[in-house]
Amino acid sequence: MKRLVEYFSDGITSQTLQTVGAEIETQFVYMDGNAIQTQTSQNILGDLAKNGWKVSGRKGEMITALTDHIGNMIYYELGRHNIEVATAASTADKVLAIVQNCLDQIYNSARRFGAKPYFAPILNGNEDLLVIPDDRDAGWLDLDGRSALAPLARTSSVQFTVAVSTDSAIQIVNRLGQNIVKFLDDYPQDSVWRQYIAESSAEYLANRYSGPLVFDSIDNYCRQLTVHNVVLGTKLVPFASSDSLDIPLYLRSIWWHFRLKRYNNALCVEVRPMARRKDNQFQRQLQMVLDIICG
Repeated sequence: MKRLVEYFSDGITSQTLQTVGAEIETQFVYMDGNAIQTQTSQNILGDLAKNGWKVSGRKGEMITALTDHIGNMIYYELGRHNIEVATAASTADKVLAIVQNCLDQIYNSARRFGAKPYFAPILNGNEDLLVIPDDRDAGWLDLDGRSALAPLARTSSVQFTVAVSTDSAIQIVNRLGQNIVKFLDDYPQDSVWRQYIAESSAEYLANRYSGPLVFDSIDNYCRQLTVHNVVLGTKLVPFASSDSLDIPLYLRSIWWHFRLKRYNNALCVEVRPMARRKDNQFQRQLQMVLDIICG
């Protein structure tokens, strides 16, 4: 646990609201409303790669990730039709313009192949849309079972990652937790996540998703993290038995609504439970997050 505490505290120089990043998932459908096929999403990514984006990830011949000249990324979420934008760190007054620029480029490419964005958090239907873009996700597929994981491929969310100081981090996480109802009031995929946790063959603890909402300190935050087992390949092992812990990967495998992350010397809080709606809702969602953080 000492390593975790040091990870969240040693060398941190960030200040609260210094930077903001966004992750926006968008599901794409054909004009008839059916989810696009893998070949169509590959065509979209390939078109972007011919128009200023660099291929930064592949699985075999399949393009899985793109990066632009300032570090914005485009990559698959779990669904063959679900494409995520992750912005480079920016500021609160600029991040949404960056998001929209990236999305507009994807939308333009999608139109060339008869596809359009689906502006809702859950795409109804029974077809299995799951694709596994990297080895990390392949391990989870073996761990969870396809029937448990597949429904998550039909969901899309909005997330913001906000820099915080070490002194304010826990206070801000707690403040967000105290306002959880504001988030869950428009987060229908909450039930999909809870179903995933209940049905996964991994037998996760129930609060591996959603998590505690109140913490006493960074130490207490880390202590509550360590009750969750570590994913090693296709197995779960107790935290205390993990000799060579990959901390960032471990943190990504614990899906708390409000979770701390580190990027270089910046400590950040990732705000996760927000539904994907029309693009004109991003400002409302970001403002809600900023208002809560500022108290």
